Amino acid sequence: MRDASAQELLLLSALQECRIQLDAARKDEATRAAVRAELEAALRREAALSAAIVEERERTEAVRLVLQALVMSVRWFGLRRRLFRARIARLGRETPDSGPQSARHPVLLAEARRVLGAPAER
Repeated sequence: MRDASAQELLLLSALQECRIQLDAARKDEATRAAVRAELEAALRREAALSAAIVEERERTEAVRLVLQALVMSVRWFGLRRRLFRARIARLGRETPDSGPQSARHPVLLAEARRVLGAPAER
């Protein structure tokens, strides 16, 4: 009888140990899932920020191109408006309509209008 009760106590002890390990494993899995979710959210934020950086670089490049066209269109007697418009139109034609470089179009238009003194469209 003693052997049976001792064995039963050992089995109960082993069962309790298994339950403790199972609970610990479930907590570890929950922690891993939370960390995985945080990592995926961080990767999404990184992708969004990378896209925003690319767009801002293109917008900055568009401003640089307008300034370059302005500098190339200024002569002794002031701004040669027709030459400036032609250069901006050429830049608009050369800029792709899709992809990251397409962000240049509204900046080219707005900055060219600002240089020419035309009211900005809203």
